Amino acid sequence: MQTLKQGFEERNLTMALDAEKLAQYWRKRLDLECPEQSVANRESIVKWLMGSDLHRFETLNLKELDIAKQAMEYRYKILRQRYLGIARERAYRNLITRLGSLVTLRHKIQTWIALSRDRNGLY
Repeated sequence: MQTLKQGFEERNLTMALDAEKLAQYWRKRLDLECPEQSVANRESIVKWLMGSDLHRFETLNLKELDIAKQAMEYRYKILRQRYLGIARERAYRNLITRLGSLVTLRHKIQTWIALSRDRNGLY
């Protein structure tokens, strides 16, 4: 039983270290790629990329960790392309346009589902 508990604690320590290594990776990358951003902004970006619950990294297996890393890369790519280094007004307009598109898409999907139910006689 002691061995099992020790193994679990070692795994948690390893995952916690992985989360810290990942945060360090993003800090270094942002230092190189976004030196024009303040330290506070870069740290905010790291927190946004990693999420507020760093403990979730403790429960991820290797495949899930790889997926989480890919998701961070994707979010960072969008952030760089659409918002960083762009005038505040233009970035805000881009964001509002995207959010408006999501609302429109949601209404289209709801309408499609409602029509689909009507055709199939489901209520």
